Amino acid sequence: MIYGFIKKLIKYYIDKFISWVRIKKFNLELDNDIKKYHEELDKKIKKPVIKEVGKFGEDGWSISI
Repeated sequence: MIYGFIKKLIKYYIDKFISWVRIKKFNLELDNDIKKYHEELDKKIKKPVIKEVGKFGEDGWSISI
């Protein structure tokens, strides 16, 4: 009787561990896909180029053109 209970308890925790590992694997793959998507997006988008930097006014205000 106790042997069957321990067997079920071990099976339960093994199943929980396996599902936890699957979730961690899925999250890792999802993070990698998101990172890859952002890298591709950064390559496509043109970023503004600063041609001139100057200061004006008081308290260190500045403008970039």
